Amino acid sequence: MKYSIVVLFLLSLLLTGVFANSSSSSNEDTLDERRNITQLIAARGYPFEQHEAITPDGYVLSIQRIPAGRYQSNPNPYGSNGKQVVFLQHGVEDIGTTWVMQENVYQSLGFILADQGYDVWINNVRGTTYSNENLYYNITSREYWAFSFDEMAKYDIPTAIDYVMGVSQVEKINYVGHSQGTTVAFIAFSYNETLSSKINLFIALAPVVRVTHCKSELLDVLADLNAEIIFEILGDRAFLPDTPFLQKYLPELCKSEPIICESSLALIMGWDTQNINQTRLPVYMAHEPGGTSVQNAAHWAQATQDGYQMFDYGIVGNLEHYGSIDPPQYDISLFHNQVAIFYGGNDYLADPTDVEWLIPQLGNNVIYQQYIASYSHLDFVWGETAYEDIYGEIVTLFDQYPINN
Repeated sequence: MKYSIVVLFLLSLLLTGVFANSSSSSNEDTLDERRNITQLIAARGYPFEQHEAITPDGYVLSIQRIPAGRYQSNPNPYGSNGKQVVFLQHGVEDIGTTWVMQENVYQSLGFILADQGYDVWINNVRGTTYSNENLYYNITSREYWAFSFDEMAKYDIPTAIDYVMGVSQVEKINYVGHSQGTTVAFIAFSYNETLSSKINLFIALAPVVRVTHCKSELLDVLADLNAEIIFEILGDRAFLPDTPFLQKYLPELCKSEPIICESSLALIMGWDTQNINQTRLPVYMAHEPGGTSVQNAAHWAQATQDGYQMFDYGIVGNLEHYGSIDPPQYDISLFHNQVAIFYGGNDYLADPTDVEWLIPQLGNNVIYQQYIASYSHLDFVWGETAYEDIYGEIVTLFDQYPINN
């Protein structure tokens, strides 16, 4: 019975055309379904820059910059503008659009920060819609998709941050992560002291470190399988890739049968619609899923049972990669940055039990914490009232802990 969930999940994505029909939506919503991230930014009246950074293992990371507020000119294109930098990192199966695609500009964190005078940079990790190139491997190759959040933490986050700091000519930045965007930050800042020294304040939205209480049905199914079987079932390349087929039919499916889209998302991270704009759902789904590797999905499934550790390749693979039978455990006690924690009571992926385990591990590094009982995992980026519940407090925290560059 449990394995049928995976089959139903995949069918719900592959057979969306069956349910597609037209339904009413605003003209702006329809346009937003087709706009890429820079077009979304420009349509709201904000200046933007498109940047690329190359990781040591050849992945080309797409990074978008909002250097000024709405209807303001870019003070110094592709150079320093003298502002404090905020780096935004999306979560698993998400992309940078998550920070700029709310219906109103005052609801999107990327626009709020730009209007508050911050230099905003939005990163997209490897294997996603915008960061889908590698200097050495074709995207159709097995080698391209041989990564999980281990490599994102080791390569993507340091590469992107160093690039941003080089262009903006600052010595420290603020970092905001959601979901997997917090996971890779906790790892990167714990194991890379040089990188850690460049972070002023870390805002962790729905932080994910330990996931032993995770209620994700899909990850629960995959957790019963070893990596070899997962690869055999799902392949060894992309997991829920952003394909033209999905892009074409998912928006229409959400208009006519929103419960199907909700259920598909719920299989991964849970879903609660009370704080989500239902009429905006086709826009969100036109940009989701953002893409990742099967290996990364397998890593998350392993984490639900094995805890906070590197990817488990099996005995032979572990000996080859780590020189040990078991994969190394990550040590959260190595983390020493100032961090503010925001978490929800209805979050299936960042379960409050796991977050409340994490907070004491961080000790005095936690300078602020906020619990919102009604919040689910996506409310932190898509919630209609997130700007009132969370984003205002983030701006206040940045004011209280200014960067002295």
